[in-house]
Amino acid sequence: MATVAVRAEASKRVQDAIVAAAVDVVAREGVAAVTHRRLASEAGVALSSTTWHFATKTDILMAALRWTAAHEVTRIGEIADRMGDAGFDPAAWSEELAEWLIGQVTTEREIAIALYRLQVELLGVPGARDVHREWGRGLRALGERAIEHSETFDVDIRLVVAALDGLRLSVILAGEEDVEWLRTAVRRQLKSLLG
Repeated sequence: MATVAVRAEASKRVQDAIVAAAVDVVAREGVAAVTHRRLASEAGVALSSTTWHFATKTDILMAALRWTAAHEVTRIGEIADRMGDAGFDPAAWSEELAEWLIGQVTTEREIAIALYRLQVELLGVPGARDVHREWGRGLRALGERAIEHSETFDVDIRLVVAALDGLRLSVILAGEEDVEWLRTAVRRQLKSLLG
């Protein structure tokens, strides 16, 4: 039984390495650069491992999309955990979300770029909608912890997510490096959206 567990763990590590390589390649060079051979080289695994875990390029891209979406939900979840269940404090949430957003366009920029490229590439692919719905449910569940008092909670969360996403995308597309203005933008958006 222990041998099976060891093999399963090793297989999971290989699969994770392939997905991480896919995210890196998509971020740096785009979706067209993703091939089984390229990912095997990037991940340091045998070519047969990539085809064993992912039969098609679409399978690889879907796994990368799931990873990037889960990463985002996890990062926002960390904010919600730090903020606790003490109620919604717009100023504190603004600071936390602004810090997250600045990280998204600086230290985690490549992951954010990969996320956008994967979303566009997989638009209309069976299963991609499910990933987006799951991602949205995850973000709404976290938002619910903060602003459960709102009568228009679902709409409010969608507006906050759309505003943050729009800011992130605009900075990435413009290649901006001076991003401290995002703190003011997030504060103003949360104040206008949530009072």
